Amino acid sequence: MYKKKPIKAIVWDLDGTLIHFKIDYLRARKTAIEILKNYGVPKRLLTVKFSILENIKYAREFFEKEGFHRNKVNKIIEEVDSEIINIEYEAALDAVMINGIDQVLEFGKKNNLKQAIFTFNTRKNAEISLKRVNLLDYFNVIVGRDNISNLKPHPDHLTHICKLIDVKTDEILVIGDTIRDIEAAINVGAYSIAIQTKLAKVENLQRADKIIKENEIPKKFIDEIKKLL
Repeated sequence: MYKKKPIKAIVWDLDGTLIHFKIDYLRARKTAIEILKNYGVPKRLLTVKFSILENIKYAREFFEKEGFHRNKVNKIIEEVDSEIINIEYEAALDAVMINGIDQVLEFGKKNNLKQAIFTFNTRKNAEISLKRVNLLDYFNVIVGRDNISNLKPHPDHLTHICKLIDVKTDEILVIGDTIRDIEAAINVGAYSIAIQTKLAKVENLQRADKIIKENEIPKKFIDEIKKLL
């Protein structure tokens, strides 16, 4: 059941929501782990089963216990990030638009909805991906991991975007394909629609206001947005 306040903006996740971003996640995680191991992080603390952010979290905890200076730790994390950005850049060049999503974006534009992106990717690589699939011009704002300290599902990611586009958090619709996207919406009192892709686990999306299957784009997607106007 939707709330009754009309929306003024849509905030989109990027990978798995607007585009298929064919990054080699295993290679990226292995690259991050090798760098962290080179600085003394024990192998037992790191695994490709964890996301890069999770591996970095455990590495930070290790560095703090070992008495590493904050500047040293930040430089190590920057080194990891630099390598990951290169891998993401390669993937950005091969991005593929999710079928029908351009029609949903066009519907939002015609109804004067502001549109933004919140992503774990860097803003530059997000822009490269969107240019690749001719979607960049639909967005007022793109906020990547390099633009903010506390990423989704932390409220800061969405509240920062809302300030930039001058709307309240309960006036936005958040669209994504992971539990982090949905939790981010819940954490700020926003509407949410989850896209159920082949990779998404439906049980992780149950807290969304609505779940749309990828093959239901664009018609059912647009119908649900209409209910929020």
